[in-house]
Amino acid sequence: MSDFKAEDYRLTKPGAPPRNYESEHDQPARNYARERDEMERQGQGQPVPETRSTSGVVSFLSSNEREGRWHLPRRFRALAVMGNVELDLRTAEIGYGLSVIEAVAVMGNIEITISPDITVESDGDSLLGTFVLKYDGRANPAAANRDKVIRVTGTAYLSAVTIHVKGPDEKLLARLGRTLGFDE
Repeated sequence: MSDFKAEDYRLTKPGAPPRNYESEHDQPARNYARERDEMERQGQGQPVPETRSTSGVVSFLSSNEREGRWHLPRRFRALAVMGNVELDLRTAEIGYGLSVIEAVAVMGNIEITISPDITVESDGDSLLGTFVLKYDGRANPAAANRDKVIRVTGTAYLSAVTIHVKGPDEKLLARLGRTLGFDE
């Protein structure tokens, strides 16, 4: 049997030379460079630095947060040992296709917040803890786009891994509703 995995389709043929991103046949790389240069000229913010295809965060007796504009690699690992990790992916740059987040918590906490327009797959285990996927507010799994998929895997030992799917304005809408007297 083959060791083929769903995320391996991005690999090139064995023995093939590495892709030259400067070639004129690689249109997406040139488009990205042109958009980045245009954003810098217009002052619309700093471009997100390109990262490796695998990275992660470790929190040991501490707390780590990733929010705002950042690039989610194809494979991301989050480890919390008696600590806290918070990942907010609502404004992060997520590539098309499958991205895998491996979340392992040991007597700690990992919270992942994802925009409702991204498909979320959850496959985690827990031992004396929780590994849960929650759709908050008006988020609906049927409304998600299949172009971008985030698969969250991992384990929670005496801890919690929580995946919230909610839009960027849920707190504002809730506050506005309370102010106007509407109940959710």
